[in-house]
Amino acid sequence: MTVNEYAKIAKEYYNSDAHEIYKECWGGENHHLGLFDDTDDFSQAAQQANENLLGKLQIKENDLVLDIGSGFCGLPRYIASNTKCGKIIALNISEKENDYAKQKNIDEGLGHKIDVIEGDFNDMPFNDQEFDIIVSQDSMLHSPDKQQVLKECSRVLKPGGKLVFSDILKQPTLSKQEAEIVYQRVNIPHLASREFYKEALLNSNFEIIEEQDLGSNNLGKSYQAVFQNLNQKKEYLMTRKQVPKEKINKTLEGLNYWVERAFEGKIGWGLFVAQRNQSY
Repeated sequence: MTVNEYAKIAKEYYNSDAHEIYKECWGGENHHLGLFDDTDDFSQAAQQANENLLGKLQIKENDLVLDIGSGFCGLPRYIASNTKCGKIIALNISEKENDYAKQKNIDEGLGHKIDVIEGDFNDMPFNDQEFDIIVSQDSMLHSPDKQQVLKECSRVLKPGGKLVFSDILKQPTLSKQEAEIVYQRVNIPHLASREFYKEALLNSNFEIIEEQDLGSNNLGKSYQAVFQNLNQKKEYLMTRKQVPKEKINKTLEGLNYWVERAFEGKIGWGLFVAQRNQSY
């Protein structure tokens, strides 16, 4: 399939009943992973992931920030509330998520700081060298051509600008058969490895500043929390949100498989900090 076809699949996935599942079971603020270093609470762990990432950004006053795959805009709201950045552009492919995010931004008094734009991060609707900082949380996995995403980041980032992103990673011990089941849960073509991202960043005119292993254990605990939330809210989602029982059961099965593979160390989670070189 082409990049555009996979983009359509991602759009349909997040516009489907999955929207209600993510909204209810990930807390309605973010749908990324959490750092459980000092807590067993998923929302606090997600907040700690935000704090960790924000510390890598080093945002200056009036910086123009781009979040690609922004989901519910939890990270843009966190950045807007904790820095003096000029504006945050939130690029996201799902209309349902974008409508939800826009209203939540307004409700929290941050609508003037965050512009939500519908679009595909494989082909960004922005000018060359437009942004000071680009950030992404656990969204690049949806692209079939992650090298292309990084090249687009390099194109729209100013020379010397910073890219900070986290993503779910394929570990060497994940078998081909296991990988196929893992990918089915979110309709993705593949997960990247740590080595792939390191090489792809260099090939996209970036210098790697830092690489952080966020841990398979944190990934497992995150999806375990979502599994438990979905199991508890199953009846509510079926009766009040009209989410089909088959959809919920299939999601529970997929989540449980991710939890098992994560605790076996076969799926990882990493963060990369890179700087765009001065020349292109």
